[in-house]
Amino acid sequence: MTTASIIINILFIICLTAPVATRSVGLIKTDDKPSQKWFIPLLFGVNHGVAAMFGKFLGGLFAHLITYIAQYMVFAMMLIIAVKMFVDSMRILKGKMLYTVNNDTELMLLVFMSAMNTLLMSLMGPYFEPLGRWFMPLVIVASFLWSFIAVRIEFNPGVLKKVSFIEFSAAVFMAVIAILYLFTDLI
Repeated sequence: MTTASIIINILFIICLTAPVATRSVGLIKTDDKPSQKWFIPLLFGVNHGVAAMFGKFLGGLFAHLITYIAQYMVFAMMLIIAVKMFVDSMRILKGKMLYTVNNDTELMLLVFMSAMNTLLMSLMGPYFEPLGRWFMPLVIVASFLWSFIAVRIEFNPGVLKKVSFIEFSAAVFMAVIAILYLFTDLI
C-alpha cells in the first residue's frame, strides 16, 4: 500500500464519520457532569464501530450475490453517501437538521442514526475495507474525535454554517474518493 493510498483511505474514514459532528453539536451543557463529556463521544465512537462490524457481517452474508459487480457497487455506495451528505449539509444550512436531546432514549436514537453512513459503507466490507483490519478501530477513533470536539461547541446560528461546511466538504471529498476508487488503483 502506497503512502498516497493510505492518506486517501484515512481521508475516506474521516469523511465517512464527519456527520457525527453535525449530530453532536451542543449535546453537552455547562452544568452536565464531567463524565458525560467523555461518555457521549465514546457512545458515538463505539456505535460507529459496531455499525461497521454489523455492516461487514451483513455484507458478507450477501457477498456472493454481487461478486461480478462489486467494484461498481462500492462506487455506488460511496456516491450515495456523498449525495446524502451533500443534501444533509444543505438542510443543516437551512436549519432543518437541529437536534435537541431531552432523554437517554433520544440520545441513543441520535447516536444510532448517525452511524447509518458507516453501516451502509460497511455492507461492502468484503470488497472494500480501507486499511484492512484497522478500518473499525479508525472509524471508532474518528467518530469519537468528531464528537469529542463537537459536543463542547455551544450552539448558535454561526455554528450552522461551520457544521454545514464540514459536512459539505466531506461530501465533496467522498465523491472525489469514489471517482478515484473507480478509475485508479490508489484505493
